[in-house]
Amino acid sequence: MTEDRARQRSYYCSAKQQAIISRRAKKAGMSRSAFMVACALHDDPVGTETMAAPDELRALLDHLPASAEVVTRLMAPVPDLGMSVVDALEFLCRLKVPESGP
Repeated sequence: MTEDRARQRSYYCSAKQQAIISRRAKKAGMSRSAFMVACALHDDPVGTETMAAPDELRALLDHLPASAEVVTRLMAPVPDLGMSVVDALEFLCRLKVPESGP
């Protein structure tokens, strides 16, 4: 049986790309090799998040009050229901819907 073990592989990148990879791997607390494998396999290593561009960040911040209002309304108790909209949805999701047969 063939053992699935790690082997050295070579990849080409510029010195600038290598520096970025090294910095991000260090920030994630990983070796460059483990970091590159995790990124290539779509894992989300800690510390690899990218910051939004300034205009994107401003747009997100501009929408924050409206988003907070929506969350507040979803979490507030609904009169005559005794629970919030979120709690009501969770309750409905947990109900077993009877199967409709032929």
